[in-house]
Amino acid sequence: MAEDTNYVTLEVAIDSSLYDNLIHAAANRGQSVSEFVESVLNREVEQALSETPVEVRDPQDEE
Repeated sequence: MAEDTNYVTLEVAIDSSLYDNLIHAAANRGQSVSEFVESVLNREVEQALSETPVEVRDPQDEE
């Protein structure tokens, strides 16, 4: 079997209560935390990509 090289490890800092909620939510769906987070991120990315882009301006440029 070929090794799957499509995964990237993402390290983020989150509040411990959010992590506890992630564990609970993932368990409710019968998923690992990693699977749950990936599904949520995929859904949010799809939503964000379908939205009208917002122009981000540097406050220093407005002076």
